[in-house]
Amino acid sequence: MPLPANTIGKLAPAASRNPRREGPRSTVLTAGTPVFALAPPHAAEPPRYLASVLFLFAAAALAQSPLRVSTLPIPLGNAGLTVDAAPADGVPDGWTVAAQSGNLRVVPGKEASTAALSWTAGTKASLCSAPVAVPEGATLRLHSRVKGAAALEDVTAVHLHIAGPKGELHTARRRMDIGAFPWENLDILSTVPPSGNQAWLCVEVQMQRAEAAGQLSLAPFTLEALSAESREPKLPIRRVILVSIEAFRRDHVTAYGYPRNTTPNLDALIAEGVSFDQHYVPAPYTHPSLASLITGQLPVTLGFVDNIPSIGKSFPTAADLMSQAGYVTAAFNVQYVLSNRYGLNRGFHYYRNHPNDTPANVLNDELLPFLTAHAADNVFAWVHYFDPHGPYRPPLRFRTLFDDDALWSADPMRVERGEAAEGAPTVPKYIFDANQNERRHYVAAYDGDIAFTDAELGRLVAYLRASNQDDTLLVVTADHGESMTDHGRYFCHGSLYDHDLHVPFVVWGPGLVAGGQRTDALTSHVDVLPTLLDYGGAGQLPGFAGISLRPMLEGKPAPAREWVSSVVGRAENLRYALHAPGGLKVLTDPYGSLLQAFDVHADPAELIELTGKDRAPAKALAKRFAAWRRSTSTTKVKPQTLDKEDEERLRALGYIE
Repeated sequence: MPLPANTIGKLAPAASRNPRREGPRSTVLTAGTPVFALAPPHAAEPPRYLASVLFLFAAAALAQSPLRVSTLPIPLGNAGLTVDAAPADGVPDGWTVAAQSGNLRVVPGKEASTAALSWTAGTKASLCSAPVAVPEGATLRLHSRVKGAAALEDVTAVHLHIAGPKGELHTARRRMDIGAFPWENLDILSTVPPSGNQAWLCVEVQMQRAEAAGQLSLAPFTLEALSAESREPKLPIRRVILVSIEAFRRDHVTAYGYPRNTTPNLDALIAEGVSFDQHYVPAPYTHPSLASLITGQLPVTLGFVDNIPSIGKSFPTAADLMSQAGYVTAAFNVQYVLSNRYGLNRGFHYYRNHPNDTPANVLNDELLPFLTAHAADNVFAWVHYFDPHGPYRPPLRFRTLFDDDALWSADPMRVERGEAAEGAPTVPKYIFDANQNERRHYVAAYDGDIAFTDAELGRLVAYLRASNQDDTLLVVTADHGESMTDHGRYFCHGSLYDHDLHVPFVVWGPGLVAGGQRTDALTSHVDVLPTLLDYGGAGQLPGFAGISLRPMLEGKPAPAREWVSSVVGRAENLRYALHAPGGLKVLTDPYGSLLQAFDVHADPAELIELTGKDRAPAKALAKRFAAWRRSTSTTKVKPQTLDKEDEERLRALGYIE
């Protein structure tokens, strides 16, 4: 995604701010004037060293933030696993082992104050602490350091369990692929749900091979409750809210021509804000797409294009950088691949990750009180609504909303259930409804989920309109689209067709953006974080793959852009979609071989491939892209193993068979 020169500028100097009075157990951080290096012109995908430079400068600037972050230690019994009155049993005092098979033991570690977990072949067991009292609504941060020894194909994980009077409410998890690795940090972040009052942790060993055995060293665990505030000084805008919606096709938005009234609230935002009509996701899967959204980096720079790996620690997130600027950061989301396991939680002061299929109203029931409680703070909040993702099960009042309308009556197509997870000409089994073999049933249910999500978006906007709306920037987009039997792909995503890549992208902020605009400028998720930072007072930092869209949002002309890219496939067989000005779309491999070409303005369904002389511009673009790819560096994709929980959660999402 080459950019013209001077589109990435210097960091805007932070204003001088007075230190806050320090309170008990508080760290008071004040702003200075960090100086950032400039990214070279055309730095659409920065070399790896630039990402590292960005991280180091961000970390340094974070120490000068105006944010107050308070911590309250929560004592854990025998947190170092070193007290053991009966060492022969291998279980430290105050802890219990639930073993289904094999043998898990704890012995003193080689380093001071550490413990070593060792297990025999075929072990499947959990070592769990005693419960401790925790404050309702607090964000818990569990920390330790871990060190791996050689092992074969085994998996360990640390779970933070939170419960209330009626039983367990939430589990946050951090998984480790065990092998020989040096000491590294282990962090789990989770906000205590309403009525939660106790927590405990478990270290789980789950073997993938019966012959495997291994050892893991652990430093003492610490558990603390976090709180953050930034009530003075006031930043350029009080609130920045990012809304992402799961599996949300752009062409199912009423304002963009869809005949069903699916999106009245989003339509109102489009009328009052700025709609970027040529916005494409960097990858058609949740994790790489949203990872790009909150890091400003392309998937190949992050080192993954699918839903398995975690974000590397060298890439700061939106939460890292917005907290540096002085914002209290919070996330309310639904999706297994947004959990602690995958790294998108990093940098948040409040983090709630709900199980798949949690409806949007539950997220709003937590988000809106949070905004009220922090009405005097500067807040960056991210909410990810899940509902349009399969299986399509809208609430009752939306379930038959579109049955028997004109689209329903005009669709005679029948569909069958299949066993494939995605991409086949059959309905994936996790979506299939018994005795429902009509396509119109699934499309109407999907639209019902969109309408329900839009209603909850309207609930959020109504709250914002009633409370200092001139002080809020709201961004609404999606992680990817969804097929509706298009191109032989039934109710899934993961392709390079536009039904999976082309998503809504709307920015609303009365007094902050030039309202009522529709623009055809090419944009991508990598532009979102630079834009948020620009509005949030951090300026345009170097090292991102995208640019700040603030000039366009304020009515200035769009900069020239040769393409935006999307990627899919395995590391050894990547395929790219390039969207260029004027509607040219090119599918290519990394080496410049043209796979397909379309004019998506004239042929939005992508049914007619360009031929003859019409393919010449596509071939030339593919060659220029390959040359650019050779000049950039990427992060090597690390192979990942899956344990049973990973497999079950990803299978429920249709991501694996």
